[in-house]
Amino acid sequence: MRRPAALLTYILIGAYLLLIGGALYWQVGQREVLVNHPANPYQLLERRSVRRGGIFDSSGEVIAESVQREKGFERVFHGTSGLAPTIGYFSQRYGTAGLEKTLDEFLMGRRYPGTSVIGRLRHLLSDRSSGYDVITSIDLDLQRTVEQALANRKGAAVVMEVKTGRILAIASMPGFNPEEIDSQWDKITSDPGSPLYNRALAGFYPPGSTFKIVVLAAVLAHGELDLASVFDDPGSVTIQGHQIANAGGTPWGRISLLDALVVSSNTVFTEVARKIGSDQLLQMAGSFGLGRKPPLAGENVGAGKLPSGPLSPLELAQLAIGQYGIVTTPLQMAMVVQAVANDGLMMEPLLVDAVKASGNGGKWINQPRPMGYVVSAQNARKIRQAMAEVVTRGTGRNAALSGIDVAGKTGSAENPQGRAHAWFVGMAPVDKPAICLAVIVEHGGSGGGVAAPIARRIFAAYFQGAAG
Repeated sequence: MRRPAALLTYILIGAYLLLIGGALYWQVGQREVLVNHPANPYQLLERRSVRRGGIFDSSGEVIAESVQREKGFERVFHGTSGLAPTIGYFSQRYGTAGLEKTLDEFLMGRRYPGTSVIGRLRHLLSDRSSGYDVITSIDLDLQRTVEQALANRKGAAVVMEVKTGRILAIASMPGFNPEEIDSQWDKITSDPGSPLYNRALAGFYPPGSTFKIVVLAAVLAHGELDLASVFDDPGSVTIQGHQIANAGGTPWGRISLLDALVVSSNTVFTEVARKIGSDQLLQMAGSFGLGRKPPLAGENVGAGKLPSGPLSPLELAQLAIGQYGIVTTPLQMAMVVQAVANDGLMMEPLLVDAVKASGNGGKWINQPRPMGYVVSAQNARKIRQAMAEVVTRGTGRNAALSGIDVAGKTGSAENPQGRAHAWFVGMAPVDKPAICLAVIVEHGGSGGGVAAPIARRIFAAYFQGAAG
């Protein structure tokens, strides 16, 4: 009888330990999941009774706020539809997304944004009936112009302040109205335009000829070639049985590396990539942050993809024109031109300027942070001047602006789903760039014909206060 009794005792002890373990798992290990789950009754009560902090643009204009209604607080969105994929939504039924999700702890007042011990104690002892406000780096006036320029075309644009990395505008088109999430969820989620998809932060696109900026940086760092180096351009080359041709098959003859960028010669850039090799090119691309997730808070920030070496001659040639094995996001390409514009120093992209308490409470500033030098200041200035000539006499002429010197690079990125994507990346003014940008129009075709005019309107709005 002792053996069955002992076995039963062990089973009961084991079951008891499992119960304790399960309780610890849910009460401690999964506490955050349970507390923050949208279906948690406490969550629902809290979200209706606490005045959620507002989200503002850099000048104080309201983007999103909570307004008292009969059944509690409701979220009201004042921003633009193309900004909505980044700001996100706040829903009692479907939870949160975008910045509304990333900054939820601050907006609900659960988390203290500062480091002061006294401040933390005050925070814990307060009734926390209202959350903290978030001030973004967004300029809503510029944001509206960006979306007007993109019109109804699928695509995205990111505008950054060169010296700080602050994101002044970020548009993903088509967008949506966060106030319609509850009432129009099925319609929004089934929309073939995928309005919830953040094309600016997570849209994966081959960079096409805009990648030639990175190739040029690798060439200049290599040291054996410079902008004056001359090449023979026959219009097309055959590598491992595959033909790579210039746009329209145009043979440019004897041409300098500078002029090869101006006319976007594919044959010359495949040749210079061969001279420097895949290791150096991939290393430079990695230094620009391609293939890695940018250090920007948010659950929907994409890393893109960068191939690993060694590459075959054909793979290297295709990579040199931004096609083989590489996908980038508009944010990543904006960061590439930001580093070039900032004399080689890349800054972390910044979307939140500050967090503040309501009324006369404290304010916590988010300082710009450098990531390090990608290229030397001398080489960055050479690339900038070459990009300036792309706009004055090359494929980027449609981005030129009277009174402001613009530098840029166009791209028409082939894709298997149809017409090429149209790119333009650039900065202005050339000597001391203030802002930089990346624009992409899905299936737009010509970067110079479609994306460059959009960039021109954005530059005009920023520098001249006009739509351009």
